[in-house]
Amino acid sequence: MKRIILFLVVSITFFSCSNKTERRYDVPQKITVAGKIDNYDPNEEVIIAVNRLGFWQESILAKMDNDGNFTATFESYIPLNAWVCYKTNFLVLLHPNDSLFMHFDGKFNNRPELLESINFDGDAAKTNQYAAKFQQMYFSNEIYSDWDKKRKAEKEYDTDQYLQYLDTIQQKSTEIYNRFIVENNPDYESRKWALLFIENTYYDNISWYSFKHRQANQMNPDWDNSWHVPKGFYDRLCNRLPLDESMFINADGLFSFHNTFFRYVHDKLKDRETDGLWRFDANREGIIAPVAIRDSVQIFSFIELVPDPLLLQIMLTEFFDQRFNSQDIAAYERFRDVADTYIKEPFLKEPLIQKYIQTKHRKENPQAYTENIQKETAQLTLKGAVHLTLKEDANLSVSQIMDSIYQQNKGKVIYIDFWGTWCGPCLAEMPNSNIVEHEFEGKDVVFVYICLESEENQWKATIEKFKLGGQHFLLSNKQSAEIRKLFSLVGVPFYILVDKNGVNKEWGSHLRPFTAKDKIKEMLK
Repeated sequence: MKRIILFLVVSITFFSCSNKTERRYDVPQKITVAGKIDNYDPNEEVIIAVNRLGFWQESILAKMDNDGNFTATFESYIPLNAWVCYKTNFLVLLHPNDSLFMHFDGKFNNRPELLESINFDGDAAKTNQYAAKFQQMYFSNEIYSDWDKKRKAEKEYDTDQYLQYLDTIQQKSTEIYNRFIVENNPDYESRKWALLFIENTYYDNISWYSFKHRQANQMNPDWDNSWHVPKGFYDRLCNRLPLDESMFINADGLFSFHNTFFRYVHDKLKDRETDGLWRFDANREGIIAPVAIRDSVQIFSFIELVPDPLLLQIMLTEFFDQRFNSQDIAAYERFRDVADTYIKEPFLKEPLIQKYIQTKHRKENPQAYTENIQKETAQLTLKGAVHLTLKEDANLSVSQIMDSIYQQNKGKVIYIDFWGTWCGPCLAEMPNSNIVEHEFEGKDVVFVYICLESEENQWKATIEKFKLGGQHFLLSNKQSAEIRKLFSLVGVPFYILVDKNGVNKEWGSHLRPFTAKDKIKEMLK
């Protein structure tokens, strides 16, 4: 059994050896997040977005009353942080068995003002008060708020210029951190977390630079070979290693880090001889091969090339978790011995096994869900709420399908979500879609989910997993190709907002559920 010592800082010297508290990482323990919102808007939900190492973020809808009191509970094996989402969002630091209470003013819709109003009570209250102060200082600074400068750097700077730009940002972030220390004399854990926060921002920018530069300059991944980062560019990511247990409290940052460290691995694969079984696509920064071969190359390249044992466990867990989120259990069953050999930490191993069991059950029982949908459809129709349908018709043209969607939902705002069971970012937004659906229940809004290039059983199992209402369409590969051409879809998720008059008002990958929510409210006025 692993243990971690939590150091409570009693002076500016940063380290102390008093007040040791043992933390257990082999069993999950309950965490409660509660609070009171002054000037509460009953049209707004409180969502606790829990960041878990090796697994996708979990969105928990808090229980609310009419006075603005809210509460949410969940379990964790390890310390972590979570986003509290209400109009805006902010991070709180949590441990197994914690019960944290917060009180803030809900009239604010930006982080700095809301964080200025917040007070904490309960477990880790002092640490969270310090963390709120640091976030207030950071998010109000131009290094965060000047998005035009960020986009300019991503689009126009070459790799050397961009790294110099990041060094400047890192220096300014360090100045904010030093001012935070001098002005607040915070405890050890909030200092550690703040350092990890600015460190993560630096490495996150490095890992996403290639993608954002190509996107900003409209370099098509199918044919444009005019620019790539130099080989070895991602070696800088290794400077963050080794990972250790004191970093768990920055789960949000570590999730981003392990989710992008594959760029380092892929960079090492660029010049490998493949015997024609697979190849590396530099434009897409990915492995091109049949699924079974691609999975094998990915897994064993992690084992060979990831230099940190804990990071390797997290990345392997995340690899299988992605497959489960796509309702794919074949990779885990094929490489079960590899998972058992390398994934040893209980906070990774045990939830992964449980997720496999749940996914296997869903996939093997799609008929049960189809029958349940038919019952729910009748009930929802009687209530006058959102109508739930599942449609598969490979004989219809894409134009006929889109026309039927517009005709059936005349007089309503239509939110169309193009997705695939194989698309990680699509699936990551599904819990948020569920939350937004419930917020508009009974109103003139319909949610339409159009699934591309996916297997029927995985499609149905995904809908069951995320408990999605709305109207669902599964397109054949031919129809998927047609709809990609019709809407110039390069990738998914892709969203369209249609007003009550049937006019496409806005579209793009940026219209994620929480972004679209406010736009839908305006369209309903």
